[in-house]
Amino acid sequence: MDTKTLRVLFVVDAIKGRNGVGAYFQDLVSHLEDRVERVELVQPCLQDPHPCQGASMPIPGDPTQRLFFPRIRELSALVWEMKPHVIVIPGPGIFSMIGYWIARKWGIPVCVTFQTDYNRLVELYWGKRLAKLAGGFLNWINRTLFQGSETAATICESMIAQAREAGARNPQLVGTPLAREFVQTPLQPLADDVNKVCYVGRLAAEKNIESFLELAAARPDLEFHVAGDGPLRAKVDQACDRLSNLHCHGWCTREQVVALVDQCEVLVLPSSVEAFGTVALEAMARQRLVITTPACGINEWPALARGLWVMQPDETLSDTLDRLARLTSDERQAKAASAREAALAMNNHAIEHWGSVLAHCATLKPRAASLPSPTLALLRRLSSHHA
Repeated sequence: MDTKTLRVLFVVDAIKGRNGVGAYFQDLVSHLEDRVERVELVQPCLQDPHPCQGASMPIPGDPTQRLFFPRIRELSALVWEMKPHVIVIPGPGIFSMIGYWIARKWGIPVCVTFQTDYNRLVELYWGKRLAKLAGGFLNWINRTLFQGSETAATICESMIAQAREAGARNPQLVGTPLAREFVQTPLQPLADDVNKVCYVGRLAAEKNIESFLELAAARPDLEFHVAGDGPLRAKVDQACDRLSNLHCHGWCTREQVVALVDQCEVLVLPSSVEAFGTVALEAMARQRLVITTPACGINEWPALARGLWVMQPDETLSDTLDRLARLTSDERQAKAASAREAALAMNNHAIEHWGSVLAHCATLKPRAASLPSPTLALLRRLSSHHA
């Protein structure tokens, strides 16, 4: 099918601009607008609520996040009016499963994305016993979605096998697009010396923000900046009170993130669980130096890995930063320049490849599958109650 004639609907649970998954689809849709006949994004937004967005409830343990319920009638009306060739959903979630059910009901091909290692996340938050139960439930939902979809898209090589084992048909490795602000904003020159280091992202357990705070405490000669919000915000604020070289900016807009990254020489992504790590790609696009941990999926892309400093197994963040700082200014400049080239190439490839994946998905015959009726009944009851 010709990409230019495609109509694509994205149905996403993640709040727009509040985490990596939410930002991923926000950016992807903005790029596809010029390449397909029509693309729509149904996604909760705190500042400008979507018409298909119903009431919400706070997520326990994280006051910065909310669980939103979709308006099924409005979403169904959008699908009827738009008549999409493909509906894209990002794994388990109330919005996603309602979108999946509508697609199956009306015979619309589905593309499911696999961007989160749920087993590692629930173990990190709930411990091994509860994680086994919760992980089993999430894996069951994932299998249902995978087995009833026409295409599955993942953002790192290690997830391809997981998706295939879960019953995914035609799994595809897709890249990560960049927001236009990170590509089009004029570059600021990289300083010759390493003086300022930043972290950008959610302040949550899987991000291992404690190691960044320890780095700031161990290096009083450098200036450290944190941009983000989350359940560990209080811990970051307390560290800022103790350390004169550490500054927390809270949640920031895209423009503010670009400005902060441009002010620093190094961005650190210290995550213990990270399917990809879009913020690392964004910093590379700004021609900045980036440190990642081995847990970050971005390391699995060889062209991108050459522009990163990946922590070695026997290193601390301070050791990795020292290794970076020991290079000459010319060597760091060259590394940063090659990192930007790789990030821009990834952006272009991701947009092109997504177009071809969606066009192929639209030609596939939908499977005769649906959500189990008890699950669907519960979702409809919840959505009706919170509408």
